[in-house]
Amino acid sequence: MSKNQLSEKDMLLDSIMTERYVSSVYDTGVMESVNEEVTKTLQHIQQEEQNHTKLFMEVMHNKGWYDVKASHINQAAKDQINKQMAFQLENRINQIGENNQQNNQ
Repeated sequence: MSKNQLSEKDMLLDSIMTERYVSSVYDTGVMESVNEEVTKTLQHIQQEEQNHTKLFMEVMHNKGWYDVKASHINQAAKDQINKQMAFQLENRINQIGENNQQNNQ
């Protein structure tokens, strides 16, 4: 391998970082889009980018370059996430209800 060439591991890591960045750009586009068709298209493309990242990570894991055990979430963390999501959903529903009441007055 030439001194100026990246190793397979470095190329995969670079690809993962690039895909993560691209996915975050699509995320912004999805959140800011007001056109439903554009939103759906961006979501589809973003999912493809995330699938690419997953494939790169699987290759790295199979070669022993990426430990997926560290990415598993334990039950206590899942419970905390679910609790937080329920709290945020309840708050959002209450806000919508309050906005509807104000609009109807």
